Amino acid sequence: MSPLPEGPPKGDPLMILYGVGVGPGDPELVTLKALRILREADLLLEPLSAPGRTSVAGSVVRRHLEAPLHPLVFPMSGVPEERDEALKAQLATLAPLLEGVRSVALPVIGDAALYATVGSLFDVWRSTRPDLELRLVPGLSAHSLAACSAGSFLAMGEESFLVAPASAPFDRLTEALSGADAAALYKPSALRERLPELVRATGPWARTVRVHRAGLPEERTVSGPEAILPTEDYLSVLLLWRSPGRTF
Repeated sequence: MSPLPEGPPKGDPLMILYGVGVGPGDPELVTLKALRILREADLLLEPLSAPGRTSVAGSVVRRHLEAPLHPLVFPMSGVPEERDEALKAQLATLAPLLEGVRSVALPVIGDAALYATVGSLFDVWRSTRPDLELRLVPGLSAHSLAACSAGSFLAMGEESFLVAPASAPFDRLTEALSGADAAALYKPSALRERLPELVRATGPWARTVRVHRAGLPEERTVSGPEAILPTEDYLSVLLLWRSPGRTF
């Protein structure tokens, strides 16, 4: 593994933003590369949903490193414009800490390339700093860990497998799920009372499993009819299979 770049040529300094996937929450599932990037970065940020809170990603990092993490709040209002304005204001506040910094790492829960907050941060930051470069470090996705916890393969052979957020428009979810042999539905809490409706409308499903807080000490799994009941747990993943599938 090569170390972080020593730095760009003289001139306008190049800054690299690393989105580092640290897995669903189990500190033992962080990759060696993720830990190396986090150790070598000049500045570490911690994504928070609200001021004063802690994050799963930050908790994982603290199990391995003693370096300070600087909070960065991503408002969960569901309004992109509000989120972006809040990020711009916070980046301006962080400006003194960024003097001479060439690498910044944002640890994110799960995989850095899937529904990751680092994408929003990069878009906002690059609008004021065009020389910013983004690099992603993959991590274990929650649906992979959830399937392992459930004792099932996600898909085998020629089976199609869908990953989708339950926050997507209902008609799009219905269409996408109807054509899948197996699926992982993130944030099923977004559907509220319509979760059972969606599952039944796209069935029949031979097996349904919902894993809450995969990789965390409070992880729990429910299956069958209970798995499609409405939930308020944001950190849950619903797994669906057309056939009983390969279990172990």
